[in-house]
Amino acid sequence: MALWEEDEPQARSAQTLTPDRVDDVTLARRSAPTFGVRPDDPTVLQSLRDFARRYGWRAYALPVLIVITVLALMTTGEPKKQQTGQSAVPGVASRPGPPTASGDIPLKSDQPGSGARNTVLSAAALPAGGDYTKTGAGTFRLLVGSGPVVGSGTLHKYSVEIENGITGVDVSKFSSQVQTVLSDPRSWAGHGGVALQRVDTGSPDFHVTLVSSMTVRSLCGYDIPIETSCFVPSGTAGSNVNRVVINVARWVRGDAAYVGDLNAYRVYLINHEDGHALGHQHAHQCLPGGLAPVMMQQTLGLRSAATHKMCEANPWPYPKGAAGAPGAEQPDTPANTEIALKND
Repeated sequence: MALWEEDEPQARSAQTLTPDRVDDVTLARRSAPTFGVRPDDPTVLQSLRDFARRYGWRAYALPVLIVITVLALMTTGEPKKQQTGQSAVPGVASRPGPPTASGDIPLKSDQPGSGARNTVLSAAALPAGGDYTKTGAGTFRLLVGSGPVVGSGTLHKYSVEIENGITGVDVSKFSSQVQTVLSDPRSWAGHGGVALQRVDTGSPDFHVTLVSSMTVRSLCGYDIPIETSCFVPSGTAGSNVNRVVINVARWVRGDAAYVGDLNAYRVYLINHEDGHALGHQHAHQCLPGGLAPVMMQQTLGLRSAATHKMCEANPWPYPKGAAGAPGAEQPDTPANTEIALKND
């Protein structure tokens, strides 16, 4: 079979056709320009009349058949959509995928509400979730990365590290989130007096470290049998540096006060423990607008020691529009610890 090109091969083939067939080819070629021209063009109308006269009812049936064929091919080639609740495997019910937290949903507290979900959340319990590393190597490695000075005032340099042996965690995401949070104007360096800079050389003022749950217990203690994070000053718990200890159990699972918004809880963890590295104590009462100060032990509870009312979970030292931030701070006592207040 010969390949038909634009001009010369067509002319040669036309010479072998009968006179009637030559007329058909002429008509077809005359009709081709109808794509994109006005439908009332006299040449076009005359061509259509000639074509219809020659082929009668077949001239009308042919376009219809072409349209039906094209539609059939399109329908056959389109993959079938699976409706919600139906399974691709006969006899097996499909399960809807888990919802994705937007990061902007309202945060929950452990105060009973007035709606249908009138359930007290266990503020100190580790929520269900993914697996996490319980026992690491007890040694730490530096995560390479540095940044500019953020804020104004006394400069505090920090590094980001992870305990060797921790698996199943996106190390790059942990590293970048620490730096992003501490660079945010709602964090400690956003309101004067404090400047922060991430470094990966020299001797930083403190190390922000992701740590396995059993190593956390050796560094932070385990007097209250709850998964917590902490700040370990140099010279205590066998540490020769100032170390912010982020518990991988909490990094993976979160906390009941932030259920449904793991990202916001991670922001809280970073700001709270780094607040200790910057010299801040715990806070035990709500800000004037009702938000929990970031230095409240929100992992343990949200009840105010001053009013015994519940504060609203809040991950930032200086949340936008909040009065009185970052809040009054005072030493812990048996009467004002959040673990004692949560069941008061």
